[in-house]
Amino acid sequence: MSSHFGNILRQALKTFDRKNQSSLVNNLATLKQLTDQLSKRDILINEEELLKDSIYQIPGRAPCTYMHIFEDDTVSMSVFIMRGGYTMPLHDHPCMHGLLKVIHGKLRIQTYTQQSTPNSDSIKVNNTKFKEVDVVKEEPVVVTSDMGCSLLTPTERNYHEITAVGGVAAFFDILAPPYDADVPGIGPRSCTFYEAIESSSVDPSANSKTTDDNVSICGRESKPKLKLKRIPAPVSYYCDTTDPHETLIRTVFMYIKEAYSPT
Repeated sequence: MSSHFGNILRQALKTFDRKNQSSLVNNLATLKQLTDQLSKRDILINEEELLKDSIYQIPGRAPCTYMHIFEDDTVSMSVFIMRGGYTMPLHDHPCMHGLLKVIHGKLRIQTYTQQSTPNSDSIKVNNTKFKEVDVVKEEPVVVTSDMGCSLLTPTERNYHEITAVGGVAAFFDILAPPYDADVPGIGPRSCTFYEAIESSSVDPSANSKTTDDNVSICGRESKPKLKLKRIPAPVSYYCDTTDPHETLIRTVFMYIKEAYSPT
C-alpha cells in the first residue's frame, strides 16, 4: 500500500531521529518537499462534519477542533481546524522544529524570533523565573492550501499566533520533538502562552527578501523588537477533538511497524 501521508511519516521519523543529526539539513529539505504536496485528501478529512462554516455556529461548539494522528518521543503529527476569524493564541515551540501545512482555507501567521543574547539560550526553557522573552517580529504571512508549508526551527520563528481568515481553515502540523519529550540537556518542555508588551521603531528603508517557506525576512536589525510576556493559557483557547479516519490510522500503524522493525 502506497500513501503520500505514509511517506511523510517515514521521512519525519528519519529526519528527526537523533542518530541522523549529521544529515538533518538534507532530510529536513526532503520532508518539507513532501509536506508541501500534502492535501486534505491525504488526511481523509470529512468535509461535511469538519470543514463547513455552519458547523462552528452551533451553540457550544469549540472554536477549534484537534485531531491527534501520531506521537512518539521523536515527532508528533496532528490537524487543527479553526473557525473563521478565530486566532490560536501566541505560544512557543521550545527547542522544536515545526512544519505547518494549510490543507483547507486560509491562515494568517504572525511569527517571532527570540533575540540571541547571552541570557536567551535554551537554559530559559521551562525556567519560570524568566517572565519575559526578547524577540523580533517577523513579517506576517497569509498562507493557503495551494502554497508550501511554513517552517519554524529551534532558533527561527519559534513563537507564533495563527488566525483563520475568511472562513474555516485547517492545517497539518509536524513538531519535533513533541512537547514534554525529554530533550537531552534540557528535559521536558511545555507550551507557554504570551502577549506582546513592548516594541521599538524600525528602519523602513531596510532591504528585505522572501524565503521559500513563505516568511518575509528583513535585515535582523530592522525588525521591530518586542518583549513577550508569559501569560496563563487564554480561556478563549479550547478545542473539541475528533479521531482520524480509520484508513489513516491503519496507514500509521503500517508505517510505524515498518520504521521500528529490526533491519
